[in-house]
Amino acid sequence: MKSAYRILAFLIAAEVVVQAAAIAFASFGLSKWIDGGGILDKATKESDEITFDEVVGFIVHGINGMMVIPLLALILLIVSFFAKVPGGSKWAGLVLLIVVIQVGLALFGREVSLLGLLHGANALILFAVAFHAGSRASASRERDAEAQYA
Repeated sequence: MKSAYRILAFLIAAEVVVQAAAIAFASFGLSKWIDGGGILDKATKESDEITFDEVVGFIVHGINGMMVIPLLALILLIVSFFAKVPGGSKWAGLVLLIVVIQVGLALFGREVSLLGLLHGANALILFAVAFHAGSRASASRERDAEAQYA
């Protein structure tokens, strides 16, 4: 179970990297599309007529952020109760809390655009906390292996 915990924690950290890459890809593609004469307004957004390839970045960012990462964080918390990683449940709970905040910032950011700044900063916090949780599990596995051969 420690391996599952470790993999899930590092997977969440990796998903944050995917999120950053996807939104950058989409934003740069949108800018290029507009520079080429594309027009983005409410009517275009609602008509599904945005025809630049990089739009997939927005889709990936949305699906990962609203479904994949929250599901991984919930599974990490459940696994944490069985993994016997010292402090593992605390760190998994913190990951889940940060994910909930991140989703909230994304949803409310459509109304208050300044929340986008917090959304970006919170993503970095999520990466650090998830990576730390995975590192704690790795260290715990190494201590268990050393104790087994001592």
